Amino acid sequence: MVVVVVANLAVTDNRLRVLGNQFLQELHTSITVLRDDTFDVSGIVEALTGCFNVSLVSLKDTFGIGSFNAPLKVICANLGSIDTYQRVTDVLAGCESEAVIILPAHSSSAIPRLRRLKVANHLVLPINPAELLALARGLMNRQVERSWNALHPAKTKALKKSLATFDTCFARVRDGEPLPMDEIEASSRHIRGAAELGGLDSWIKALDDHHNYSYRHSMFVSGTLTYFAHAIGFNSTDIERLALGGLLHDIGKTHVPLEILDKPGKLDDGEWSIMRAHPEHSRTVLLGEQCIDMDIVEMAVHHHEMLDGTGYPDGLTGARISDYMRLMSIADVYSALIDKRAYKGSMSPEAALDLMTKCDAHLDMDLVRVFRDFVLDTAGPGDASGHQSQLVVNES
Repeated sequence: MVVVVVANLAVTDNRLRVLGNQFLQELHTSITVLRDDTFDVSGIVEALTGCFNVSLVSLKDTFGIGSFNAPLKVICANLGSIDTYQRVTDVLAGCESEAVIILPAHSSSAIPRLRRLKVANHLVLPINPAELLALARGLMNRQVERSWNALHPAKTKALKKSLATFDTCFARVRDGEPLPMDEIEASSRHIRGAAELGGLDSWIKALDDHHNYSYRHSMFVSGTLTYFAHAIGFNSTDIERLALGGLLHDIGKTHVPLEILDKPGKLDDGEWSIMRAHPEHSRTVLLGEQCIDMDIVEMAVHHHEMLDGTGYPDGLTGARISDYMRLMSIADVYSALIDKRAYKGSMSPEAALDLMTKCDAHLDMDLVRVFRDFVLDTAGPGDASGHQSQLVVNES
């Protein structure tokens, strides 16, 4: 849970509770907004509700509750008030998690108390919503990434290495520089090593609350492909090729504006048109690399193709869609269905697979049946009965 402690409220409790609860069924992560009675917190809450599940608690009601056992606290309060300072101190007491302090204004009396609270991150009103959201996401991601240390060392290394590689890839493409192929290949080997341990469900769960959606989805796809390929007996070269293909399958999204990639709601027609161009961007990026495996290029460019020719960008049909492309399409659709977004909840593996078996015009049913058996045979306890949702898939 993320705790946001906010001072000053100029909107009604009911209004904010509606804002906070509207995504309750969609998102796992919660933000508890603790506030006093003086500041207008509506902008802060609205900035966060697109990506987090927000609820309200009055700061004056925190006495007797004890410290909040949350991985992140964002505290907006007038630390010049001794009473408020003490309440904030109590909220932070005994907690090892990171925190953000939001001050109503620069104040000479608040700064010494801010230092005593030993909170490294602070902002001052008025808040830039994008800055607040980026900070919350970054701190939440840091918590998720620390949790990877509890996994098998091979999985920890694969996740951390791939995250660094993914960030480098996006940065280099946006700067017009070549992809770090040595790093990408090393990450693919680490993902293959993780897959040899089995346990796709633990891989998915380790990524589930990461707030870099492009990274999370790419790792869902890469992991799903790699674990599946290992389970059905692919050789190590093919497994690494699939792992690499999964990592790079959405590299064209580097040319999609961040406000579209990170939009908390559904895309409008214009935005969707821009998003649909990402396979073509992938083609341009990857064909600009020297000595790249053409199977990698095809997986990136054609993972939205469908057997009946209704896919994009090239409208390929039947035999023109290779086995690598078919596998990538299955992993991409499955990953989109089980993932959560602000505009849709996550489907359970079982529900996602049931839906995929009805897509015979789009997906290779022979592969889907084998994939279904693999997922359900390897699912951990409860994985087949997770968060249900109606189908709202943005296959981007």
